[in-house]
Amino acid sequence: MLVPAAGLLALLGLAGAAAWASADSAAPYVPPAVLPTVRAIPVTTDTVLLGGFARGTFGEALRTLASDLLPSEREMIGHHLDKIFTPLLPEQGLTGGGRLRLAYERTRRPDGTTRSITVLAAQAAVSGELHTVFMFDQGKNPGYYDDWGRSLDPVPWAGPLAAMRVTSPFKMNRMHPILHRVLPHTGVDLAAAKGTPVYATADGSVSHAAMRGGYGLMVEVRHPNGLSTRYAHLSAIAVRPNAAVRQGDLVGYVGATGLATGPHLHYEVRRKGQPVDPMLVAATASSSGDVGYELAWRNERKALGRLLARAPTLVSTGRTISN
Repeated sequence: MLVPAAGLLALLGLAGAAAWASADSAAPYVPPAVLPTVRAIPVTTDTVLLGGFARGTFGEALRTLASDLLPSEREMIGHHLDKIFTPLLPEQGLTGGGRLRLAYERTRRPDGTTRSITVLAAQAAVSGELHTVFMFDQGKNPGYYDDWGRSLDPVPWAGPLAAMRVTSPFKMNRMHPILHRVLPHTGVDLAAAKGTPVYATADGSVSHAAMRGGYGLMVEVRHPNGLSTRYAHLSAIAVRPNAAVRQGDLVGYVGATGLATGPHLHYEVRRKGQPVDPMLVAATASSSGDVGYELAWRNERKALGRLLARAPTLVSTGRTISN
């Protein structure tokens, strides 16, 4: 029997509707995940110059030289100076008394608290000897060097886990396994069972140790050379904010908090706030050696030397230079 064209289209429409209804009943509609609202927090960056005669550890000396700074900021600076001058000074800080001059860059939140600092140049006159250090970023190996361009960062970085097996690499266009959206994967995922100890990969100061959105429980460590490391999805945290940590210190335990499909460690490295591949940084994070003959180093040393010369030599409230 022939069916008119109009009737055939109607039958096809009914069949399609029935098929759609059947498929819809078998697989109910699931709305796409809604990402939380992201609110940009403005920060400001400036450069601070400090100097004067003091005694004691660097933390104690800074209470004399920079009494107007918040204690948390003084603590950050002290931790960084401890690390930087360890290869040069026989004792920590200005134990018997000495002169300190310092130039550092800081990033501040809208409430006036300091988010991070980077020591640009520092000079300690102790026991009749003058020790000067400069920050120099070669692009891949930021680190500290003495007045002659000799490296003060000879120790390479270690891995955060005893066994390193990457299950998801650093990638800027990865499909997120939970949100089902193409998003940057700003670190690497390392396979590990829940409760596996996680260690600091280099010396530094803890800038964050708490829940942080999709990261879950996260520890962030800022290092004196301008790099920072993040350890995320932890089941427990073993450090406090602003605490100094040495390479190999316990910072937490592997877990699956935040946006995680199962227990693993999300390990991240950032340079001046921008994510970089941790597996590339791990092999080159320590300074590769002397740079005294490089033109870029000599130019940078000259510029930082002029900046450091502007630091006060007597105890004062310091000077701030807007960037």
